[in-house]
Amino acid sequence: MKFLTTLLFSVMFIAQSWSQTEWKQEKSEKGITIYTRKMTDSKLKEYKGTVVMTTTIPKLVALFKDITKHDKFIYKAKAGSVKMTKKISDNDFYTYMIISVPLVSDRDVVTHYKIGAPDAKGAVTIELEGAADLVPKVDGLVRVPKMKGYWKFEPMEGGKVKVTHQAYSSPGGNVSDSMANTSAVDAPFTMLEKLMALVK
Repeated sequence: MKFLTTLLFSVMFIAQSWSQTEWKQEKSEKGITIYTRKMTDSKLKEYKGTVVMTTTIPKLVALFKDITKHDKFIYKAKAGSVKMTKKISDNDFYTYMIISVPLVSDRDVVTHYKIGAPDAKGAVTIELEGAADLVPKVDGLVRVPKMKGYWKFEPMEGGKVKVTHQAYSSPGGNVSDSMANTSAVDAPFTMLEKLMALVK
């Protein structure tokens, strides 16, 4: 009986893991490719975008550390709204920003950034995760309740860097996960396009 139970859980785990690997290409334009996939535990779609840029990893990392630049490439970020809410180190910090959303109430989001050390191949990963309860909620704004993802910068030959951004988020409030999925392609595409222009 114990063996059968263990086997059942193993099969369920494998099935869940398999479903999380089925990416669907949604767009390929200007060197940027966008994929989405359904998440197993919600109606939200997770997205992934990739592009090869002519730049350096230190330049990209410096851009993320300079939070005054975040509203220049983060999707729908309100100009001038980004603030540092908590700083543990140069590579570990929390930001606050307002996201302007058409037709519904503006959102605000608290994001935890963790910039990892370069791996054996020189690639750097920046992990990001929502920290909705870190600061008090603001009247008139809807706090983004859930968000998680990463940016990865991988060195390539010829002074180029492969940039990958993968994430999912729930807008909260009266915006359903299904409605949120309508930006699952435009959000990563716009961010990668703007980031590429910033590091030229």
